[in-house]
Amino acid sequence: MIRQGLFGGMLICILLVSSPGNAANFVLEIYGNANMDEFLNDEDIQYLDGIIAGTNNATKLADANFDGKIDEADIKQVQAILDGNEKKLTYIDMLGENETVNKPIRRLVNMGYSGVEMTRILGAEDILVAYGANRTTHKKFFPLFATLPFVAGDEGATAENTDYEKIISLKPDALQTNIEAGFASPSGLAQKAIIKKNLQGIPIISLNMREQDTLVKNVRTYGYILDRENEAEDFINWYSKYYDLFTSRTKDLSDDEKPTAFFESASKPYYCYASGSRLGQVLVMAGGKNILDKKVGIDDPKYNGMVDMDKEFIVQENPKYIFDGVSSWKSGYDIDDHKDMADAPAQVKNRTELANVDAVKNDQVYALSFWVLGGAGNNIIGTAYLAKLFHPDLFKDVDPQAIHQEYVDKFCHIDFNIRENGTFVYPSYDQWIKKN
Repeated sequence: MIRQGLFGGMLICILLVSSPGNAANFVLEIYGNANMDEFLNDEDIQYLDGIIAGTNNATKLADANFDGKIDEADIKQVQAILDGNEKKLTYIDMLGENETVNKPIRRLVNMGYSGVEMTRILGAEDILVAYGANRTTHKKFFPLFATLPFVAGDEGATAENTDYEKIISLKPDALQTNIEAGFASPSGLAQKAIIKKNLQGIPIISLNMREQDTLVKNVRTYGYILDRENEAEDFINWYSKYYDLFTSRTKDLSDDEKPTAFFESASKPYYCYASGSRLGQVLVMAGGKNILDKKVGIDDPKYNGMVDMDKEFIVQENPKYIFDGVSSWKSGYDIDDHKDMADAPAQVKNRTELANVDAVKNDQVYALSFWVLGGAGNNIIGTAYLAKLFHPDLFKDVDPQAIHQEYVDKFCHIDFNIRENGTFVYPSYDQWIKKN
């Protein structure tokens, strides 16, 4: 395992070189990470020794066994984690709350969307016993998951529409919630409280599996929770390679070099994604400029989510590109008919108020499936498509379809050719390239 000794130290060196900028700027919030860096390793034992000897200051995460004091028992707990035989693991979830899971987790109910994908990415799909909303229509992408029971209504896996009796009957070791994105944070505590009230004694997991800038931290945490640290680092290395590629090439672009654009929901006109959301981050990482930045700044509570925009504002800003994100139920691996994908740009171009907007005049209106935008790292694929569109010369060596196929082959464990099957972008990728 990667947890201990010299190899662990070598891994740190590798990751510090290959990880994206955000990877070296977070604290891995697992109790036992005594030196408060982004890794859990032998250095934390050394730091604990220093705390006990009085030469190091105590830190928030030094109480590895979470018993309210720092002593030799914490060193034993960290060593157990490194050896892979800890009985419990305490960490801080995306809502800032302490949570403890019993180890190992052999039966998991996963209410989320990207969380389900990440569970498979880490090679742990065999522990899933149920998921949230009905995914039986996604048989090509989720052949195993599609056979599992679902415990929430079709409108989404919320705390209010969850079948708790069904969950309890499945005797899970833990439940992963659908609180897994930045926009969920404001209401997340209330949602989580409802879940906890109905599932007393069952550990609750809430980690952000969608936003690109926090994904590395959350995947590494999830790897420890599921005892899949090696698989987590394999994914992190793959993801970080592309995160680095896009951010390093676009970070020095001037504002004039960044084309103006926005993402909206294909189901509701002018319901748009701010720059802190996962779709907003796709746009920005690809070297675009989100027109919503003039209305929704980084300190705005809506920065990580979606905002209803006035059509007058859109017309005034005159974006060069317009993108629609199409539902995973209307696009993707299980759908070969492009009708729903084609409808999204068509309805944008048919809005009379947009007739003189550059994106419509120049036929630069596109649709992308949520299967390449949504989370679990697949939004790096959407970033590749937009980067190629925005800056074809800067990314002439990048093949978005090859990155997409690599994701499928490495992490999805299905036999699927993305060039021949499914609906992921509209117009077709070949037409995207011809336009630029």
